Amino acid sequence: MTDSVDELGTGIRGAEGVWPSAPDYWSFSSLKSAQECPRRWSLSRASYPGLWDRSGYPPKPSHAALFGNVVHRALEVIMTSLCEHGCASVRDASAVVALRELGGYSALIYRVVDEQMAHLESNPRASHRIGDLRSTLLGRAPEIRQRVQEVLARMPLRPPPAGESGSTNPGRLALREGAHTEATLRSPELHFLGRVDLLTITAAGCEIVDYKTGQPDQHHAEQLRLYALLWCRDREKNPGRLPVTGLTLSYPTSNESVPVPDSLQMAESEEALRLTSQKVEQELQHRPARARASEVTCTYCDVRHLCAEYWRLPGGSRQHAGDHTFSDAEGSIVAQNGSRSWLLRRHPGAPSLLLRSHSEHPGFVVGDRVRLLDVMLSDDPDSGDTV
Repeated sequence: MTDSVDELGTGIRGAEGVWPSAPDYWSFSSLKSAQECPRRWSLSRASYPGLWDRSGYPPKPSHAALFGNVVHRALEVIMTSLCEHGCASVRDASAVVALRELGGYSALIYRVVDEQMAHLESNPRASHRIGDLRSTLLGRAPEIRQRVQEVLARMPLRPPPAGESGSTNPGRLALREGAHTEATLRSPELHFLGRVDLLTITAAGCEIVDYKTGQPDQHHAEQLRLYALLWCRDREKNPGRLPVTGLTLSYPTSNESVPVPDSLQMAESEEALRLTSQKVEQELQHRPARARASEVTCTYCDVRHLCAEYWRLPGGSRQHAGDHTFSDAEGSIVAQNGSRSWLLRRHPGAPSLLLRSHSEHPGFVVGDRVRLLDVMLSDDPDSGDTV
């Protein structure tokens, strides 16, 4: 029981927190997440002062996500430098100067990897893995460099008019002609914002490019159309109401054009966003918000161990990697079997399972009820019991 409707009691030792309020501004990804599962969104963004001093639940890092972050960040840094040097493309003579000032591709990638690792140092779910994560990323540095170079080679830039320089223009000033990286667009009326990877302005209008480091997804075009809507509704960045003239998704090996929505389609999209955000915000007022638990939704959820509804799913989450099967397990530690093994009983009267750990001090003791994520399942060759 808690004393306040905003207090979050998870039942997990040390993970008590405070429920979050709906954000002042939604982003495309945050609204999608809240739509898919309001409980997951709330648990992910609640405050957990007993775990760390940052907002949200500590995310579990993955190699794939970190790889994408490094590629995206390296592209951002290089594109910003190219814009500041007035380059029309990475093949310009001035691009050589810009890249030299950054130390070259490899040095930049190493710095970006270090940035990512520094961001994980205070994360209790990542701090013990930083060495392994860094080694894996550095081992893929040639692949990261190739990804970055492939995108840059397809990316024409528009130098600013003579006498001006390109800029990220981080404030709320009107954007001038030329290329702008990481430009934030927002609509106070819609309570929406978006951060555009590359926005190029001409006298005729605006072209928007979004980098994607993974595989094509149907939501990518939807996100790009939202950016087009925000550009047309942002009276600070676009006071002259310049139209959108092009939308491009830049994938690792190709560019894909997305049709620019017309005024009627934008109006329909605007109304749909308004209704969706209102519905989601109403759901988030419940404490706790509704959980849409399913194997598809929950398999890769970072906060599934905090969600009682997830643990009621028949079979739970199960993943396969090579010859191994990984699953989640909930149960009570009924006895210690060895220095690094215990007997786990999922339900009263059920047979015990053998639980093995790499550590002699895994953080639980006999009598504790535990929720275990991503345990590897196998059969004991002698007894046939599940391990």
